[in-house]
Amino acid sequence: MPRWLRVFLLLNVVQDLVIALSGLALGGRIVLPLQHVTPLNARFIASLYLAGGVGVALSALVKHAVDTRVVLAAFLVITTLVEVMTFVAWDDFSAGGIPAVWIFTYTVDPIVATSAFVVLGLWRPALPGTHRLTPLFVCQLVLFGAFGVALLAVPGSVADIWPWGLTPLLGRVYGSFFCAFAVGAVLAAVERRRAALRPFVASTLAFLVASAASSAIHHEKFADTAKTWTWVVVHGAGIAAFAAALVALSAPQARDRVLAPVPQKR
Repeated sequence: MPRWLRVFLLLNVVQDLVIALSGLALGGRIVLPLQHVTPLNARFIASLYLAGGVGVALSALVKHAVDTRVVLAAFLVITTLVEVMTFVAWDDFSAGGIPAVWIFTYTVDPIVATSAFVVLGLWRPALPGTHRLTPLFVCQLVLFGAFGVALLAVPGSVADIWPWGLTPLLGRVYGSFFCAFAVGAVLAAVERRRAALRPFVASTLAFLVASAASSAIHHEKFADTAKTWTWVVVHGAGIAAFAAALVALSAPQARDRVLAPVPQKR
């Protein structure tokens, strides 16, 4: 693990946690270039950034650079999409003034992340293969990927099934994060190194727990409808599944039990 990559990841943790903690604690006064974000949306954004901070922080602590590839790939996707979103919706992101620090970080981050993949040869897993957690990541890919693409392409249509009010811009911001989770799930599904999987699993779990807590704080925004109960069930199932996965990956025998290669059927 080169020192420059470790420092780069730790620096990004600071930005992620500033946004996450400000949103979770202050609601609508979240530290973000976007103006007039409702407290519920602010806390949901904070949940996404908390997930990023947890994943990046744990990846910064691994011993080998190859174990950063799952989280680093998701990080590359989100930073690239958010930067594109910033310029596409420039009037919204610059309403409170030119977000110089925001633009700088979201310009530098994709460049450094891409350089890490090229220079360190992170395109392939060190220990490839499917394993017992692969179905969980496939489910995550399908759910997050479908919502991510839909939110980016047709946010107005997704808003009809979203459990609270959602603007097209916020829908696309959420979609960017969901697509990043989906990319991470693709890599995690065929990655058998425990050190590479734990940061991504912890990141997903952090998002689900923070999102569920944020929803509970603003429970009055949720009507007693099918989409609300679907939201509750998905969060409950997701928290249980990823918590169990994290516990399994923390066991010393994880490689033998959980990450043993799945035999191929003839």
